[in-house]
Amino acid sequence: MTARIRHNQFKGIFIIILFIILSLKLMVAQAQSSASSYKGFNASFGARSFALTSNIAEIDQTDLIETGGQVGFIFGTNVIKSRLGLFGYFSSSGKTPGTVALYTSNASVNFYPLHLFLKRNFLIEPYVSGGVSYDRFKFFGYYVNQEPGVTNYSQAEAPYLGKIKQLNATTGLGLELRLRDDFDFIHLFTEIKYARNLSAKTNRETFAETTLKSQLHTVIGISFGANR
Repeated sequence: MTARIRHNQFKGIFIIILFIILSLKLMVAQAQSSASSYKGFNASFGARSFALTSNIAEIDQTDLIETGGQVGFIFGTNVIKSRLGLFGYFSSSGKTPGTVALYTSNASVNFYPLHLFLKRNFLIEPYVSGGVSYDRFKFFGYYVNQEPGVTNYSQAEAPYLGKIKQLNATTGLGLELRLRDDFDFIHLFTEIKYARNLSAKTNRETFAETTLKSQLHTVIGISFGANR
């Protein structure tokens, strides 16, 4: 098991390094050929769904749905833009046993094929997205005893049970609406992404057989800043 985890972590690190190198090369190439250079901020809200399987009966075969938002930075050109999601927080819906809080950070590159091939801006423009994310799932509830044979139900909040850290590769499609694009820019966007797990680890043996797969992200957001 240890060798497998190390192998997955190595793959994840390799993919991240490759992703960064390719992104930088594309950014440099496009910066030389594109007049517009975007630098600014973005904020988004959305939902994430996961297929949760576990040896813990109470949460096994759960369709976990989480809602929340994220803030970060955006920079790039008309053809390719990079987004850095510095902080994101999502919380599970009431149908999930206990509560699952998600803290996430990510990096992605958006490619705009219409501008590359037609050399013009469009009011609404599709894009393809690829990236990586680092997710930390924290589990709270009463379905795991923290002490042998004892569960304290008198606490104001459900007790913390453990966490799972995951490294994921993401890919998706989006649409961007240019509300303003001269000197300053304001863009609205919506996208859908699929995430594939590269590696995972937990700080509690209780969650060693718990996995979150079939990850689907739906997002709506706004980006704004300077366009020079």
